[in-house]
Amino acid sequence: QGAPLAVSEHGLDLLEPHLAGLLMLIPRNLHDCHPALPIQKAGARLLRTGAPWRDLPASYGDWKNTHRRFCRWRDRGLWESLLEKFIVDPDYEWLMIDASHCKVHPHAAGARGGNQGMSPTKGLNTKVHVAVDAHGMPLRVVVTEGTRADCAEAEGLIDGFEMEHLLADKGYDSDAIVAKVEERGAQAVIPPRRSRKEPRRYDKGLYKLRHLVENAFLHLKQWRGIATRYAKNLSSFVAAVHIRCSVLWLNIS
Repeated sequence: QGAPLAVSEHGLDLLEPHLAGLLMLIPRNLHDCHPALPIQKAGARLLRTGAPWRDLPASYGDWKNTHRRFCRWRDRGLWESLLEKFIVDPDYEWLMIDASHCKVHPHAAGARGGNQGMSPTKGLNTKVHVAVDAHGMPLRVVVTEGTRADCAEAEGLIDGFEMEHLLADKGYDSDAIVAKVEERGAQAVIPPRRSRKEPRRYDKGLYKLRHLVENAFLHLKQWRGIATRYAKNLSSFVAAVHIRCSVLWLNIS
């Protein structure tokens, strides 16, 4: 019953030993009798369908307890740790960065202390910034309010990556970003803004491959819980994106 799992059986086999290992990082008094794998299954199912936690099928157990475990993993950064474990042999010949808006559902507004990571732009919006490798596979995610400039998150997205080329649209055309890329011995493939008095030259042929980062957003937003933000807490939505990225890597492993 319900929506089919978004992870293949082979992917689940790869996932289970990592979950068992990560449980060792959680204090013993927070363990429970439920196995680790259903936590990820439950999260993936709800994010795929966009359903609220209260609609979690009874086969996963009490929704409150499952949601509580999801939040414990979130607060300890374990969802991000899982993503890092599943990123195997990324291709850094080209690194591509971009950002995309996600509409915020009205139920996601009104968090304690005020709205988190959302801003009014024709309704409330959250922005997801992503760095992908030469095959369009996600490597790093940053989530901000919708009005945050794309270029403001560029340095955080590329930090630590030894790429040969950085592909990005003209929203990232700034002297600071180009200088950072060249300091790393890489080439910036970024079209110049029209306002530049002296337009920079860039590899137009290589730039055509930037569609791969656009494709990455298409894959991310196949899950309704990513295309529309339903989570009040920004950290919960970030965890949702990490889970989706993990599933993408699992399904090609």
